[in-house]
Amino acid sequence: MFKSIQDAVRFKAFLSANGLQDSFTERQSQFIYSFHHLFVKKERYIQALIRFIQDVKRNEWVDNVLYETYKYEIEDERIEIITILNQMFTGERFELVSLVGKMDEEDLLHEAVVDLLNFNGSVLFDSFLRFRLKNYFESVTKYLNIAIDEYKMEQDYQMFVNMLRDYLKNRVSQKNIVHVLLEKPILFLNEKLQEMGKDEIKEIMDRRLLSNHPVYVDSSVIAPLLSMAPIKIFLYTDEEDQPLIRTLKNIFEERISILSTTHINTLINAYSDT
Repeated sequence: MFKSIQDAVRFKAFLSANGLQDSFTERQSQFIYSFHHLFVKKERYIQALIRFIQDVKRNEWVDNVLYETYKYEIEDERIEIITILNQMFTGERFELVSLVGKMDEEDLLHEAVVDLLNFNGSVLFDSFLRFRLKNYFESVTKYLNIAIDEYKMEQDYQMFVNMLRDYLKNRVSQKNIVHVLLEKPILFLNEKLQEMGKDEIKEIMDRRLLSNHPVYVDSSVIAPLLSMAPIKIFLYTDEEDQPLIRTLKNIFEERISILSTTHINTLINAYSDT
């Protein structure tokens, strides 16, 4: 039984999309869905109900918690947090899941749904969610707290990137072209592919970058490149997926090109021959 016609209609539409159709009636301001073919299609009903809770009710519950409890009144912010949360459930953000431990969502929901369908009588769906799925939503809350923290970190990161973009926009270019070999040790080369020594880099370095933002600004790559503000950067690496590369691409955007380390040796040899 449903108190809300919206819930009832969504539930019926969801089951219909899964090829399950039974009687749907209204009685005394309550909307009742009856399972006449339950014993024939029980496993299909179980899976459909689990999907309904995961795809509809979980996000709805989380959205309400974000608004009422965490005071996220801007819808776009709630959507971004819910997206992170859903990525945790689908396994896309396993690094976040590892912080709190993986929950057995399918097992929790399967047990509760089987109990629901085995009950010989009427059940108010809101009560089922509130009481029978209490442990499930407590586990969802643990995921949600991690998703909120990640969202805040991503917001801080974006503010940091925007700040450095503004700095770069107002910085006069000290070099036209810079080549960076991102290995150990990191090498900076000028447009003639000559190595730039530590003293040369130190002379160009804007110390305010490190004194104003010592935690965020990488002193070995980001700070020197921002200080040089090159018109074009050629970055050579065989590990393009590392976080530093992502940050450099976000800051320097169209100014930066990522190439494999084999390219730098080819260029140096070609330049030497000329």
